[in-house]
Amino acid sequence: MPRVTADKIVERQPRQGVERLAVRFGARAGATGFLALTIAYGVMAGGHLDDPRNPFYGLPGQVAGFFGYAAQQIHISGLERQRPETVLKAIGVTPDGPLFGFNPQRAKRLLEHIDWVENATLRRVHPNRLEIDLVERVPFAIWQRGGARYVIDKTGSALSTLSAKDYEDLLVVTGEGAQAAAVDLVNHMEGHRALKSRVRAAARVGQRRWTLYLDNGLRIALAEDDIAGSLVRLMDLVNRENVLERAVGMIDLRSPERIVFLPLPD
Repeated sequence: MPRVTADKIVERQPRQGVERLAVRFGARAGATGFLALTIAYGVMAGGHLDDPRNPFYGLPGQVAGFFGYAAQQIHISGLERQRPETVLKAIGVTPDGPLFGFNPQRAKRLLEHIDWVENATLRRVHPNRLEIDLVERVPFAIWQRGGARYVIDKTGSALSTLSAKDYEDLLVVTGEGAQAAAVDLVNHMEGHRALKSRVRAAARVGQRRWTLYLDNGLRIALAEDDIAGSLVRLMDLVNRENVLERAVGMIDLRSPERIVFLPLPD
């Protein structure tokens, strides 16, 4: 059985004490570092370093730039009606700001939750380049509901960042469900460009049929289940009788068996 001499015991005691001190120091240093990182993250996440009056303004970006992880090259394509600042604000990125922890997939989800964004693709090219490709929703019509007007795209989605006053040349649709059914109506009118150019508004009646309003005040009531047939019958009258220029207040095409003309009130 090996013997342990007193010299060895005395020799090992200081070494064990040093090891204990090292462990304690490492634990305290780790805890302090974790606390410092937590505080720093809170300060950055809270935007406290985004204030130009702050003496540490821009510090995260400077540190990130030192290590090659700042957003020094940002390329955004696909913008037609929006500003780059709007895109960057939505994903929490600033020029020359830090890219530590930037998640392209999360940023994609954030952008595609904005009503004017149809599709977004983001690529981070290490270390300091960010590429953003966007597809904006295209203004298609104006949906009037109550006293409010909304710019909508083909799906009927309202584009809240766009003002209807800037798109007065678009077709105005009214009535419940008009925003979703407008694309079908416009597609049918594409084959009759002369008529389409004169239609200023269309009212959805009972979520079943349309009444068109022309630039001269003439109203045209279309059949409930046959928009295409109604337009063909109407254009036949236009070509034969030039009815759009007659003293007629309304043309009723709801019945497949007859066409009703209502005169102007005067």
